[in-house]
Amino acid sequence: MGRAALNRLLAELVPGAPRTELQQMVLEHDWAATPLGPQEDWSPTLRTALSTALNSRFPFLLMWGPDLVMVYNDDYAPMLGARHPAALGRSARDVWADIWPALEPMVQEVFAGRPTYSEDLLLVMTRNGWEEETYFSFSFSPVVEPGGKVVGLLDTVVETTHRVLAARRLGVLQQLGSLPRASHGDTAEAVATALGILADARSDCPFGIVYLTEDDGAEPRLVAAQGLGVQGELATGPIPEHVRRAMATGEVQTVTGLAVHLPGFAIDGASPVGQADVDTAVVLPLTAAGAQRPVGALVLGASPHLPLDEDYRIFMSLAAGQVAATVTDAQAVAAERRRAEERAKSERARAQFFTDVAVTLQRAVLGPTVLPAGFAVHYEPATGTLEVGGDWYDVVDMPDGGYGVVVGDVVGRGLPAAAVMGQLRSAGRALLLESRSPGHVLSALDRFAALVPGAAVSTVFCAVIDGRTGGVRFSSAGHPPALVVQADGTVRQLEEGSSLPLAVDDSVKRPEAEVEMPPGSTLLLYTDGLIERRDEALDEGIARATDALVEGRHLGPAELGTLLTERLLADAPDDDVAFVLFRCG
Repeated sequence: MGRAALNRLLAELVPGAPRTELQQMVLEHDWAATPLGPQEDWSPTLRTALSTALNSRFPFLLMWGPDLVMVYNDDYAPMLGARHPAALGRSARDVWADIWPALEPMVQEVFAGRPTYSEDLLLVMTRNGWEEETYFSFSFSPVVEPGGKVVGLLDTVVETTHRVLAARRLGVLQQLGSLPRASHGDTAEAVATALGILADARSDCPFGIVYLTEDDGAEPRLVAAQGLGVQGELATGPIPEHVRRAMATGEVQTVTGLAVHLPGFAIDGASPVGQADVDTAVVLPLTAAGAQRPVGALVLGASPHLPLDEDYRIFMSLAAGQVAATVTDAQAVAAERRRAEERAKSERARAQFFTDVAVTLQRAVLGPTVLPAGFAVHYEPATGTLEVGGDWYDVVDMPDGGYGVVVGDVVGRGLPAAAVMGQLRSAGRALLLESRSPGHVLSALDRFAALVPGAAVSTVFCAVIDGRTGGVRFSSAGHPPALVVQADGTVRQLEEGSSLPLAVDDSVKRPEAEVEMPPGSTLLLYTDGLIERRDEALDEGIARATDALVEGRHLGPAELGTLLTERLLADAPDDDVAFVLFRCG
C-alpha cells in the first residue's frame, strides 16, 4: 500500500494522534498474505470493528472470519507475552493452541450468535515458554454484518491473575495471623502448626522447611517440613548452605537448580496447573523483634507455574514474619517469663505485622497506580486487623488529557468485601476510559453492582477533572461529599449531584454537578473512615478534615496527605481509610 493510501486508512481507523507503534504495525501489516486480504478490500463491518479495537484503552482482541485471524490493540499485547508481535495476523487457533480446548466451545457459541462471559477463568498457557497459571475475565461477543451473519468475534478481556493470587495469598496470611498463642511452649509443635497452614497452600508454597538454632554460632537444625518427597539430601544438598548464609547475613537467599540436582524433591500435586519439579526455593531468615541475629530460617518452594516476582516475594516475606512470631512466642512461653519490655516489643511487632499485611495486600488487590502530577493518595487499614476491606481509590488518565477519579466503599470487610471492591474498581476504570460522564459511569455501575453479590449499598464518588481548566464534573452514589479548598481558604462541600448508593433502586437517576477550581485549589475525595468516629456527629468529622485542608492548603499534595493522616488518623480509627488529593495548577 502506498504512503498516501496508508495515511488515509490511518485517518479513517485511528483518528487520534500520535498513533502507537502497535497501531502503526497493524495498519502496515501485509494483510494481503492473510485470509483477510488487502486493506482496500475490507468490508465496512471489519473496518468498524477494527477501529473500535484500536481506539480503545481497554484490552481488545478481534478474531475475524472462519480462520479467526487475530488483530489486537496495545492493552491486549502484554497478555500475549513472548507471542507478540508474531501473533498479529495469525489464526487464534495456532497462537492460543495451548488453551484452545478451553476457548473453542466459547468460539462456537459466539458464531452461533450467542455471546459468552467467563470470570477469573484458570488458563494454563505457555506464552513465555513455560506452563503458567493465569486467570482472566473476558467476554466473547459476535460481530454481525448486515443480513445477520456472524463474521467475527470481539474479545473484551482483563487479566485477573494478579488479583486472584493476591486474594488467595491473603487468605493464607490471615490464617497464619490468627494462630493462637503457643501456650504449650513447644517450639517444634508451634512451627509444625504454621507449616500445616502452608501445607494447605501448596499452589504458592509447594514445600516448606524450618531450621532453628538454639545459640549464636550453633549449626541450624531442621525442626519441621511439609511437602517433601525426598529428605535424605537435606543434610548435604544446596539448601543447608543457603540456610547458613541467610542466617549469617540476615538476607534472603534464592536457591535454583533443584529440578536438576534434586528431582522429585517436592511431592507431586503442588499446583492446579499440573505436575512439574520445583526448581526454585527462597530462604528467608526468621528474625525475632529486637534480636540482632536470626533465630532460624524458613525455606519455601516457589511454584514452577508462577513468576517469582516482587508480589510473590512479599507474600513469602510476610509468611516468614508470622512464622518468626510463632517461633519467638513459643520460645518466650518455654522460658516461662518475659520481661515487660520484651513483651511490649513483641506485641508491637505483631500489630505492625497485621498493618503491613493489610496495607501490602490491599495495594496488591488495588494494583499499582502511577499518579499524575498534582495527585496524592493514601490507604490505611483499620487498626489492629489483618483483614483488607472494601475501600478503594483510583486515578485514571483520560484519553483527552483529563483525569478520572473514583473513591468508593463496599459494605463489610475481609476477602468478600475485597473481591467485590476489585470488581467494582475494574468496572469503574473501564467505564471511565470509555465515558467522560460521572453520572453515566455510576448508572452503569448500578447495573453492574446488581449482578455482583455483596455489591449492593456500596457508595461511590466519581469525578472527571479537566486538567487544563480546573473544571470538575462529579456525581455521588450515597458517598460523603468531596471537599474543595481554594488558595484563599474558601471551602466548599460538593453535595450536589448526590443520589442513593449502588443497586438500591434500579429507577434512580444519577445526577451530575460541576464546579470550577481556581489555580491553587485542593480537591479531597475520601471514604467515611477518615471522618467517622464513635459518639460523634458526621459533621464534626467533616469539620476536622476541612480545618486540616485549610491549614495545609499551601503544602504540596504529598505533604498535605501526611498532615491529614497525622491530624485525622492519630486516634487509630476502627474502619479502613482511603483518600485522594488533587492540587489544581
